Amino acid sequence: MGALGGGGAVVTGTGAFTSVEANRDVSVQVADDTDALLRMAAAGEGNDEYVTTNGGELGIDLTSDNPTAAGGKGVNTDAVTVIADLFEIQNQGTQEVEVEVTPLSFVDSNNSNSLIVLVVPQTNFPTVTLGVGDTETYSLVVGTFPGGSSFEIDDEITVTAEAT
Repeated sequence: MGALGGGGAVVTGTGAFTSVEANRDVSVQVADDTDALLRMAAAGEGNDEYVTTNGGELGIDLTSDNPTAAGGKGVNTDAVTVIADLFEIQNQGTQEVEVEVTPLSFVDSNNSNSLIVLVVPQTNFPTVTLGVGDTETYSLVVGTFPGGSSFEIDDEITVTAEAT
């Protein structure tokens, strides 16, 4: 009897379980704007008219369709256009993150003419480490070679942030 009672105590006293179900609260709010944990916004350095926000989503528009641009219809042919300090990314989270923007370059070409767009971070290339509260500013370099004018790039960049 003593051995049977001791065996029962071992089975019930181990703390092992087969399954557990528990309800917990989860609260997530999407804020793809200046209130997000990874804030993306115009840099505020005079080139804000090229940065658009559609539903809080950041965009770059160098076309005649941009209602805030001052009458321009694109970039010059056979030239390199630099738009410095265009947009910024700020870490508003609670830990250091490594930020990567991909792709950093876009190309459209026909025959011997090319349109090249580069997204250039200010301090490091291609990834940037941002501490809590740190901000990285990005510029845009657009080149048309040798002088074609029938180019258009309509694509997306992806911003990835990973805790270090």
